[in-house]
Amino acid sequence: MKNSISRSKWLATTAILSAMASILMFLELPVPLMPAFIKLDFSLLPCIIANIALGPLSGVVATTIKELVHLMLHGASSTGGIGNLADYVTCLCVIIPSGFIYKFKPNMLGLSIGLAVGSVCSAILSGLVFNAIAVYPLYDKFILPMTAILSMYQAIRPSANGLWEVLAIFNVPFTFLKCVIISILAVIIAKPLNKYLIKKPTQNVPE
Repeated sequence: MKNSISRSKWLATTAILSAMASILMFLELPVPLMPAFIKLDFSLLPCIIANIALGPLSGVVATTIKELVHLMLHGASSTGGIGNLADYVTCLCVIIPSGFIYKFKPNMLGLSIGLAVGSVCSAILSGLVFNAIAVYPLYDKFILPMTAILSMYQAIRPSANGLWEVLAIFNVPFTFLKCVIISILAVIIAKPLNKYLIKKPTQNVPE
C-alpha cells in the first residue's frame, strides 16, 4: 500500500469514504422479524471499501469517524451512545480480521477468507457475546428494562427465553447476513473504483 498511494491521497480518500459512511448511517431501514429498535444501515459499506483499497488502518479510521459523527448529531439523544458502541464493535469485528488477512494475502481468495472470517467474528463476538455482556446490560440500566427488551423479541417468537437465547436466534443471523451482503456489495463497488483510489490496482483489489 505504501508504494501504491501517497499519504495525501490516502488521507483524502479515507476522508471521503468516512463522509459517505457517516451519511449512510443516518439512512436506517426497519428489519422484518426483528424488534423495532434494531435497524439496518449500509454505513459499513464505505468502511470495507476503505479496508480493501487502502488497508485496515483506513477502514478503522472511517469506522471511527462515522460513529463519532453519528454520536454527535444523533446518537446521544436516542441511545446515549450505546447503539454507537454496539455498531462500532460490529464494524471493527469485520474490518480488523478481514483487513489483515487481505493485507497478507492480497488476492480474491484472501479477500473472500478475510470477509468471511470478519462476518463470523462480527456475528459471534458482537451479535452475541458483546451484546450479552455489555450492550444490553447498558440498555437495561440506562434506556429500557431488560424485561421490556425481551418482550419485544418474545412478541415475534413467544417461546424465546432469556437474553442469550434471543440474541442467538435473532441478532447472530441478522448480523452475519448484514455483514455478508455489505461485504459482497463492497467488493463489487471497490473493483471499478480501484483505478481512482490507487496507482497499482492489482496490489490492493483483486482482479
